[in-house]
Order: sequence, then structure tokens, then C-alpha cells
Amino acid sequence: MMDKDRELLLTILSEVREIKEDNKFLKSLVPEELSLSELSNMTGKTANTLRKYIIANFEPEEDYEKKSGKIYVKQDVVLRIRRHYAR
Repeated sequence: MMDKDRELLLTILSEVREIKEDNKFLKSLVPEELSLSELSNMTGKTANTLRKYIIANFEPEEDYEKKSGKIYVKQDVVLRIRRHYAR
């Protein structure tokens, strides 16, 4: 019984490592910061729709910031928004 448990734990650990590597790879495909207009092109949603969603669900300065009148969204938020609208 102990050997089976150990094998299961090693399998799970291996899969977790693979997921972490995949996550690093995916993050490397998305810039650290993305403008609202670039995010709009990426998702196919209007900038106004995304702006309302971002303001309602994320924290200014922490998740997004305004620079020269444009909204820039941080990488983690970009990935969350893409997942949200992929449904």
C-alpha cells in the first residue's frame, strides 16, 4: 500500500512540475503589460466592454494603470480576462 501511495505522490508531483513549466511558457507569450486596445484586438471584445469589466473586477495601480490617458493591464490580469471571455 505504501509503494502505491508513493508512486501516486510522485506522479502528482511530476504533473505539478509540468503545469508550472507550461505556465511559465504561456506567460512568456504575453507581455508584462498590455494596452486596453491591444487586449481588445486579442479578445475580440470592444475596448469599452473590457474597460468596464476591468474597472469592476480589478484594482487600480495593482492590476492596471492609466498612462497618458491609456489603460495598461498587467500580465496576470490579461490571462484572467482571456480565460473569462474564452467561455
